[in-house]
Amino acid sequence: DRLLTADRSMRRSLLRAAAEPLKLYQYAICPFCNKTKVDPLTRSQIKFSKDYKKVPIAVFSDGTVVGDSTKIVDKVAGSEGTLKNAGVDASHFLSDEARKWNTWCDEKFAVCVYPNITRSVSECWTALGYLQKCPEFSLPRAVATRAVGALGMAAAHGKIKKKYGMENERDALFTAVDAWTAELGSKAFRGGNQPDLSDLAVFGCIRGISDLPLHAEMEAHQAFGPWFKRVAEVLETKLGA
Repeated sequence: DRLLTADRSMRRSLLRAAAEPLKLYQYAICPFCNKTKVDPLTRSQIKFSKDYKKVPIAVFSDGTVVGDSTKIVDKVAGSEGTLKNAGVDASHFLSDEARKWNTWCDEKFAVCVYPNITRSVSECWTALGYLQKCPEFSLPRAVATRAVGALGMAAAHGKIKKKYGMENERDALFTAVDAWTAELGSKAFRGGNQPDLSDLAVFGCIRGISDLPLHAEMEAHQAFGPWFKRVAEVLETKLGA
């Protein structure tokens, strides 16, 4: 399962612009997801989904259920007027290069985030701290889920590294960061003068862990940090995200 992402990102703004009501089920720290919380142990909130058992899952106003972050974005972007209403140039936001780097984010960057916040039971406990802030969970349930979840996440740490061929999770993450910042070069955003889908995908992976130490470390990164802050400013001023 993919744990960890985008809280106040353009993805969320696009979802809000698409239709009402729309429910997005995710884990608060999922780099692929962020709106309606899901219990990471029981997943009781998404038992309605017969074909897709991971998060994120979006339920649209017409009852359509879509799983997988990229498919959700495609569904929202395909709705008439959605991108325009969000103030987004569709040809730029969904260009071939934007999609190429969005895939890179899913396959090379996002997968490196989880192992870097689950290196110990203590880190896992911290990562699941959001559970005690969720009104959906009572305090006893949140604490119990947090404790059991922390043990499970720590136990799975080595398996995740093996799955993605990582010897050192820190090296893997910053190799991906170097690839991203090299692609940025002197540009304000990977998309040029304005963020595109790939900018928001990478941004979301780190925005979703805003309460964790790794977030501050990434913000302090000499090349990644300034880009991250520029994306945040665009979302805040242009979209009110």
